[in-house]
Amino acid sequence: MSALLLLGAPLVSCHDSDDKPTQRKLLSVSVLPIQAPIALGTDAQFTATGTYSDATTEDLTSLVTWSSSDMAVATVSNAPGSNGLATSVAVGVTTIDALDFDSGISGSTTLTITSAVLVSIAVTPTNPSIALGTTQPFTAMGTYSDATTQDLTSSVTWSSFDTFVAIVSNAPGSNGLATSVAVGVTTIDALDFASGISGSTTLTVTSAVLVSIAVTPTNPSIALGTSQPFTAMGTYSDSTTQDLTTSVTWSSSDTFVA
Repeated sequence: MSALLLLGAPLVSCHDSDDKPTQRKLLSVSVLPIQAPIALGTDAQFTATGTYSDATTEDLTSLVTWSSSDMAVATVSNAPGSNGLATSVAVGVTTIDALDFDSGISGSTTLTITSAVLVSIAVTPTNPSIALGTTQPFTAMGTYSDATTQDLTSSVTWSSFDTFVAIVSNAPGSNGLATSVAVGVTTIDALDFASGISGSTTLTVTSAVLVSIAVTPTNPSIALGTSQPFTAMGTYSDSTTQDLTTSVTWSSSDTFVA
C-alpha cells in the first residue's frame, strides 16, 4: 500500500460573498433650521447633517457646498469658519441648498426674509439738566435690523419715572416734551409697544434760575437836584419773583446826567 504526498500545493481559502466589508454610503442630507424666517438686515446660520447607510449621522456643514436659489433675497457662505451662514439682502423667499459633491446628494430648506424690525431706541439729548420751571423736548430715534433709522418721537409712549420731578407729554404736537415739577432727578423713557423695545435717558431738574429783571418805575422824569429811588424785581424760571434791589449792581449810562 502506497501513499501519494503532494508537496508545495497552495492552500486555498474560500470566503462567502456575504463576508465582504460593507461600504458606508451617504443616504441623505438634512438642512436645519427648517423654513427659518429672519428680518431684513440679520443673518441665519444653517447646518447640514448627513445620514449614512450604517444609521450613523455626521455634521457636514463645513464639507458641503452651500447655495441660495435667489441671491437677490439672501446669500449663503462657503468661506471657512462661516459655512452655511445666510445673509439677508431683500424681503422675499429663497431656497438654501447643501450639496455633497462626491455623492451628488443634497438637502435644502426655505429661508424667508421679512421686513426690518426695530432693534433699539435712542433718546436724545442724553442726560440733560434744566432749571425748575423750564421744559425740555426729547427725541426718540429708532434703529432697525437693516441699519436704517427712523424718528419715533410721535409714535412711542413717553413716561417719567418720577412725576414729582418732571412729567412728559404724549399729546399730539408735544410728544416727548418734559416739564419740570420739582428739583430732582428722573428717568425719561420712550417705549414702542409693538416690539416692547424702549430707550431712556436721565433728566436733572435744578433750582430755578433768574430769567429777567424789571426796573421800576419805568422811564421816570425828575427835576435837577432831586433824586429817584429805583427797584429791581427779578423773575425766575419757575415764575416766582424776588426783590433784588439790594443785591444787583446799579449803573448809569451817563454819569454826567445822573
